[in-house]
Amino acid sequence: MNNLYVSTTFIKDGKKIKMALDILKSAGVENVEIGSNHAYESNYNYIKNYKFNFLIHNYFPVPKKDFVINIASLDSHIRNLSLKHIKKAIIFCRDTGAKLYTFHPGFVVDPVTTGKSKKNYDFIWRNKRSNKNYDLAFNQMMISLKKIVNFAKKKKVNIAIETEGSYQKRNFLLMQRLEEYKKLFKFFALNDLGINLNIGHLNLASKAFNFSKEKFVKMVKPYIVAFELSHNNGFEDQHLPLQKGKWYWSVINDPYFAKAYKILEFRNTNIKKITKVINLFN
Repeated sequence: MNNLYVSTTFIKDGKKIKMALDILKSAGVENVEIGSNHAYESNYNYIKNYKFNFLIHNYFPVPKKDFVINIASLDSHIRNLSLKHIKKAIIFCRDTGAKLYTFHPGFVVDPVTTGKSKKNYDFIWRNKRSNKNYDLAFNQMMISLKKIVNFAKKKKVNIAIETEGSYQKRNFLLMQRLEEYKKLFKFFALNDLGINLNIGHLNLASKAFNFSKEKFVKMVKPYIVAFELSHNNGFEDQHLPLQKGKWYWSVINDPYFAKAYKILEFRNTNIKKITKVINLFN
C-alpha cells in the first residue's frame, strides 16, 4: 500500500530521529511520518539524505527549549511560541518535500507536560478546567488556525488538524465532538485545512461523550486526508499496534479513503510488531 506510513514515535522518547530512520530503512519501509517524541538536534539537514516519502507531525522539528504546543492557549506567550513552532515546521515541510504537516488543535487549559506512562499517553494537567475557558480557548484556536492556514498557503504546504479524544481528560481538550467540526468548517474550505483522523482518539471521545464513531466519520468524511492509527482499550490513549477484526478496519478499508495517508502511530513498539501490522494491510 503506497500510502501506508510508519510514525517514528515507535522508538523510546528522547532518542535521535536518525535511530528510527535507520531502523525503518533496514526494514524496507519507504513512507515515514516524523513524530513528536525525539531529541532536540541543532541541525536536521541529514534527513534529506534519506529517500523516504515524508509526513511531519506537530512537535517536529523539536525545539531547543521544551514546551507543549497549544494554539488555543489563553497565555499569549505560549500561543505565540506555538504559532512560531508550527510555522517553522511548515517551512521544514516545504524544504524537505514533505507531503503533509499535521498538528494538534490545542487545549482548554495548558498542560504541564506530556504523559510519561507507557499505559496512557494523555497530557498531564494540574489545573481544574474552568467552564468559561472553553469558549475563550475555542476562539483563540480559530484565530490561530486562520494564521496557520494563510501561512501554509503561502508556502504551498498541505496541512491537517488532528482529531482529539480522551476519556479521563475529556474536559481539557478541544475538537473531540462533531459539533466542534461543524463550527470549524463554517470558516475553512476543503482546500484550506484537512482532518487527520486519529482512530485512537475517536475511540476515546466516542465513549467519553457517548456518540457513534461511524456517524462522526460519515459527517467529516470529505475533510479526512489522513488517519493516525493505533489501538486502545477505550479508556486510555495506549498507542498500541492495530489488532485483527476490530471496528476501525471498516473505516480504514473504505474505498472512499483509498488515497488518504494511513499512519501507524505506535509507541514503544519494536519493528517486528510494526511489520506484522504492515502485513495485515498487504
